[in-house]
Amino acid sequence: MPYVPTVRGRRLAHELRRIREGKGLSGEQSARLLGWDQSKISRMETARMRITSGEVMELCEAYSVDGAEREELIRLAREARRQGWWHPYRDVLKEGFSQFLSFEAEAVTYRSYESQVIPGLLQTGAYARAVLLGSRLRSSDETERAVNVRLARQKRVTMAENPLNVWQIVEEAALHRMVGGPETMREQLRHLLELGERANVSLQVLPYSAGVHAAIDGPFVLLTFDGYPDVLYLEHLMGCVYLEESEDATTAERVFDHLRAAAFNTGDSAALIRDVAERITLKER
Repeated sequence: MPYVPTVRGRRLAHELRRIREGKGLSGEQSARLLGWDQSKISRMETARMRITSGEVMELCEAYSVDGAEREELIRLAREARRQGWWHPYRDVLKEGFSQFLSFEAEAVTYRSYESQVIPGLLQTGAYARAVLLGSRLRSSDETERAVNVRLARQKRVTMAENPLNVWQIVEEAALHRMVGGPETMREQLRHLLELGERANVSLQVLPYSAGVHAAIDGPFVLLTFDGYPDVLYLEHLMGCVYLEESEDATTAERVFDHLRAAAFNTGDSAALIRDVAERITLKER
């Protein structure tokens, strides 16, 4: 499997480049100073390889970095090498999605727009299973393992300390799309209501009446971090795209603000979700 850098790994790479450039050294000069290939310096500074704490110590020695800054770089190197909880599930993940999970695991804020279904981060087990069975050809074992991934992600939302701050906007159509049958839908909608009561979760529904809107081209996720640039995530049929340029994040923020203004507020959204759930119940009587 290719190396998938975590946010800490990318931050370490950024810091190493910043320090080198601050010393007025080229990549070639740094390589000669350390007796390494220039390509190794390049791979380190673009987060295309794992960096050991020993290599960081060598770089700190060459760049005359000591004290708290040195300790922070060593800490980043050690933490960046830890395998995430999703590592055993990589065989059932969409191409490139393990990288998204590494970002999500370290994000402070998650802002997202979804149009067709309830987003994976907020799904119940039964709903996730129905989505996975309906959208992909999987064995029963692969499906259950993929469900486990979605439920494990949700622990970051419900954890007691430092939970992920979630601001989710979902199209009204996703509330009415019958996934897995009436009982599964009722459970899912009630689960949304429970999550929406949490202080770290804001849930808004974009109604049909909004018409054509700023995100009509499709869903997206914007992740915000502490000490690292925002990451914009887009998913498509064959894989994933990550955009880290500040201009892309700024555009996504602007689109999200338009969506927030066009959507029902959290109270009216909860009322609509509750109404849809109750009407599903009435249809069964």
